Amino acid sequence: MYYGESQTSLDDKGRITVPRQFRVLMESMDHDTWYMTRGFDGALFLFPSEEWKKLKDLGSGHSPLDPRMLDFRRMFVGSATKVKQDKAGRFAVPALLREYAGLEKDGVLLGVDDHLELWSKEGWCAFQRQQMAQYKEMASALFASASTGASTTEGVERDVEN
Repeated sequence: MYYGESQTSLDDKGRITVPRQFRVLMESMDHDTWYMTRGFDGALFLFPSEEWKKLKDLGSGHSPLDPRMLDFRRMFVGSATKVKQDKAGRFAVPALLREYAGLEKDGVLLGVDDHLELWSKEGWCAFQRQQMAQYKEMASALFASASTGASTTEGVERDVEN
């Protein structure tokens, strides 16, 4: 669904311009309503309405009195806001969420399959530096073949040699 990394920036009214590559996809998939909320690692998550509904349905199976679930809901659902692109292809980012993400001017919008992530440029760069050492290990764990015990990186190495 959504993939790629694009630079964006906040205007004086706290809006980001959604890059064209994402706007085209949003239009073709009829994703006009989004939910923006606190993400992880200082990012904001943006979910199209049907993905948001799936997440809400998953959470509804837990007791509302479960302290851990309540804490999560407070952070995740409590900070959520419904957003739609304006005619110029911009999303308004509420001040509370801009503050959480450290988003003052320059930002990065990432496509992460079923959702988008909005980072401050500095936050995204810091996250990448922090994760770079584990990048190979993450890829190996993700793409390891369960049936043969071999990783797909071994197949890639063979393809490169041929």
